[in-house]
Amino acid sequence: MLPAEDSEEAAAARAAVLALRRDSGLPVAGTAWVVGPRLLRIGETSGAKSPQRRGFPIPAGTGLLGKVLTTRRPVAVSDYRSARQITHQYDAFIAAEEVRAMAAAPVIVGTTVRAALFVGSREALRLGDRVLTAVTEAARDLEQFLASHEHAHRLLTEVRSGRTTASPHDTTALAQVHEVHTELLELTAGIGETHLKERFHEVCSLLESGCCSERTAGEAAVRLSPRELDVLTAVAAGCTNLVICDRLGIGLETVKGHLRSAMRKLGTRTRLEAVTAARRAGLLA
Repeated sequence: MLPAEDSEEAAAARAAVLALRRDSGLPVAGTAWVVGPRLLRIGETSGAKSPQRRGFPIPAGTGLLGKVLTTRRPVAVSDYRSARQITHQYDAFIAAEEVRAMAAAPVIVGTTVRAALFVGSREALRLGDRVLTAVTEAARDLEQFLASHEHAHRLLTEVRSGRTTASPHDTTALAQVHEVHTELLELTAGIGETHLKERFHEVCSLLESGCCSERTAGEAAVRLSPRELDVLTAVAAGCTNLVICDRLGIGLETVKGHLRSAMRKLGTRTRLEAVTAARRAGLLA
């Protein structure tokens, strides 16, 4: 079942699609949601010629998007009609949209493929790094939003049902849960803002540090994500943000987002303070 068009998930997908179209420089972009064990349906699109494409079914393994669902990996073709690595059940559909080159990437939350983001050109051409980076980063951003959204709802459900591990008198913990949920709602309300990617990282870090911190001996145990540790390790080695981008294969704003998140968790204000604090906490050698 597709998310309702006025839902938070649909709003996040629309933002990801618009960002993908802008960042890739290509005229068509969209998302397809997994609605069954082996079935996708077209959801939000931008630049499509027909608005009636929403809900179009794509079984696993068929066409470019069906291949993404099956392989769980990005797929690109320079000319859809002549591509040998995909099946061609949807050539008429693609021809009607006048799309030739296409790229798509899976949106994986946990171990589950939730959707696929795609982008297309109306010319047959070899898609370069700009396009491939744009589609994979847009997919990662949507993954983070969906994971954060689900996490916030799960925490709220536990609080309301009394199943949370937090003490019922721990008003600070409960307030943080509600703060995260409010932030998610605000994010979807302003989903078209240019700082969308940064706010995704802000929300994720609030969830991790505010709601899920473990306490030992009366102190909050700092937990950094693997990517945050990768970035801090590179900072400790003297790398600039641009060098970290090249080393890790991620965008500049993504690097900055991981640094901000790590500094917040460590209670520091600068990157060097964060490295020092991480070493004291035994997180870095």
